[in-house]
Formats: sequence, structure tokens, C-alpha cells
Amino acid sequence: MSRKLWTIGITGLLLAVLFWYEQREIHALTGAASQATQEIIAAIRTGEMGTAQEKARALDLLWDERAGRLEMMVDHGSTDDVRYALSRLIAALEGGDKTSMLIYAGELEGSVEHVYERQQVTMENLF
Repeated sequence: MSRKLWTIGITGLLLAVLFWYEQREIHALTGAASQATQEIIAAIRTGEMGTAQEKARALDLLWDERAGRLEMMVDHGSTDDVRYALSRLIAALEGGDKTSMLIYAGELEGSVEHVYERQQVTMENLF
């Protein structure tokens, strides 16, 4: 009996540590992505397309580097939505269409928020 309790306790502790790590990493990644998205939108609005393009490419590299480690814990479709929005935004920045840039930047912002919201511990997400 004592051995079973130890096994359950250690397993529970391990799951709690993994849960904490997942929440910390997701919060850090989505926070950085949200900040970068706001900077991109500000750069587009002020006409600094070079800066916007540079920040979008940096965010793309960051997302590819860090989201891959989380995809075992995070809804893969949500992380892909961020990648697709980033790809469309970068293409719009390269094409020079300001309206499309703002549309895709807004889509990116929503996709990043969705990843964060889906991983928060709420009654809605638990059930």
C-alpha cells in the first residue's frame, strides 16, 4: 500500500511540475509574441515598413524556435494559425499593401491571444 501511495505522489508531483513548466513557457512565448505584434502594428501605422518587416521576421524566428518545443502540450492547430498569420503578414509587408498588412497583423494578434487563452486554466477550458 505504501509503495502505491509513493508512486501516486511522485506521479502527481511530476505532472504538477510539467504543468507549471508548460504554463510558464506559454505565457512567456505569447507575451513576447503579443509585444512584438504591437510593435509591428505601431511600425506599420507610422510608415516604418523596414522596421515592421524586421520585427515580423524576428518574431517568425522566435515562434519557430520556441513553439516547436511546446507543440506536444499546446494545440498544434493554434500554433500553426500563428505561423500562417505571420507568413501572410510578411508577404503583405514585402508587397507593400498597408491595408493587408494591418489585416494580417490583426489576425496575428488574435491568433497569439487564442493560443494563450486556450492554455489558461479556467473552468471553461477544463470542461
